[in-house]
Amino acid sequence: MKSRSKQEEQITDVLAQANNNLNGVDQIEEKHRKIEEALDQERQLYMDLANSQPTGIYRLRAFSSTSLDEKKWRSSDESPFVFEFFNDRFCEILKVDRTVFENNPGIINDFILEIDKAEFAKKNVEANQKLIPFIWEGRLLIDGEMIWGHFESIPRKLPDGDVIWTGVFFDISKRKKKEQEIQAKNDELQLVNAEKDKFFSIIAHDLKSPFNAIVGFSKLLVEEIKENNTEGIQKYAEIVLESSHIALDLLTNLMDWSRSQTGRMKYNPKIIDLQDIINETVLIFSQIAKAKSISVSTEIVSKLPVCADKSMICTVLRNLISNAIKYTNPGGKICISAEKKHGHYRIKVSDTGVGISKSCLNKLFRIDEKCTTPGTQDELGTGLGLILCKDFVERHGGQIWVESEENIGSNFIFTLNNKVS
Repeated sequence: MKSRSKQEEQITDVLAQANNNLNGVDQIEEKHRKIEEALDQERQLYMDLANSQPTGIYRLRAFSSTSLDEKKWRSSDESPFVFEFFNDRFCEILKVDRTVFENNPGIINDFILEIDKAEFAKKNVEANQKLIPFIWEGRLLIDGEMIWGHFESIPRKLPDGDVIWTGVFFDISKRKKKEQEIQAKNDELQLVNAEKDKFFSIIAHDLKSPFNAIVGFSKLLVEEIKENNTEGIQKYAEIVLESSHIALDLLTNLMDWSRSQTGRMKYNPKIIDLQDIINETVLIFSQIAKAKSISVSTEIVSKLPVCADKSMICTVLRNLISNAIKYTNPGGKICISAEKKHGHYRIKVSDTGVGISKSCLNKLFRIDEKCTTPGTQDELGTGLGLILCKDFVERHGGQIWVESEENIGSNFIFTLNNKVS
């Protein structure tokens, strides 16, 4: 009996211990459950934090066995990495669903533009080799549309040799577009400055010629006056006068052009009548044309009201008519016409002059090229008048061009908007 009673006591102790153990397991399971709930809540909060960011956030694992093979960074085949985490913005930029990464963990390689893949692969291999931050900007092709992306991540090497990369991904397409626009403007500005530098060197050279003539022949005039040589005095005085006119024309055009370029010549459009402006300008040159036996006519049958800057349009007409007289032989004809055509006025200055060579036609309105020839009576041009005409016409939103054949004549044509309000 005693032996049996002892056995029962032992069994009772074992059962009690087992019950205590079960209670301990329940307690452990409860602790594990609470830990898992806490971890799950932390994961959700971490995901909420990641999804609240305006940029893409990601974490990927680069495998130690293949991470140094550049070829594997060029396509999704045998990709040396997998994405283990990414936020919603990361998917939005790439326009993909999360399941895409599950089916193809290395798909990011396929998005990189082909011509940028070599650099992308090289940067990745170098970063994994040296365990340095990965920073890369390049182009990606997303649904047939190219975007600029910026990747930036830092490494953490694991005991098994794999590397965890945690980083951010930006869509920088707008920034790149602005940078390209700024670069284009800078390139344009450099070109304009180079053209102006060349232009001023041309002008400086052109100014030297008439002033050298003025100075040189003025000295000769002084000597001829001392010797009372009337014939020589008249000859040299005429040369000085002609050179002075050339220098004055050049300086006047240069002053107008510089005022226009620096904003000191204000564009002041008002309602004017083209017919009156053309007739007034023709009258200015009537004596010069008569002296050269050139007839100047107009083909304008009615008033042509237009909203334009009178001084600018007068400058354009003066230069074009002056050139026509300069390059027309004695006995030739000049005609100025104006007509309404397709929502604008078309003004044409035609002459029966010497015409313009093909090699010179494309240089006439360029600031960095010089193409001037002596007039039919050796009149000298400044080379600046047509550049000024182009500038003033374009200020009005119009265009100017020339049609010409050598030994037949030229037509200089420009357009103005015919709106009067």
